[in-house]
Amino acid sequence: MSDRHDQIRKAQTITNGVMAGTSTISSLITSIQFLDNIGLEFVWSGSPVGNFQVLISADYDPNQNIAGNWVPLLFTYWNGSSFVTSYLLPTSLGSPYYLDLALLSAPWIQVTYTNISGSGTLNTFLTAKAI
Repeated sequence: MSDRHDQIRKAQTITNGVMAGTSTISSLITSIQFLDNIGLEFVWSGSPVGNFQVLISADYDPNQNIAGNWVPLLFTYWNGSSFVTSYLLPTSLGSPYYLDLALLSAPWIQVTYTNISGSGTLNTFLTAKAI
């Protein structure tokens, strides 16, 4: 008898995103329903200056064609000299970086990147598992 839990081993949610101009890159929307722990990995090359946001939704429904409301998660992180609390995660934190999100209740997740200046190429990955 198997005691296998739900999981996502590795899903690439942005592939070779162009981090240039004043554009916003949006990842694939991923269902995280029934998954307790989510990992997000951000890897980029070049020297982009911009911010990431992790967005969650409870009312998005692709089957009913409902765009839903997307709410940014609030993070506290160490920027090298002090703790910062923000909805925005800057590229100044350095590539690669990884977010470990525990016990999210939302069934949908998406990442966005908004470029301010510079350029680069972005790849993001999502992994998840149930407890």
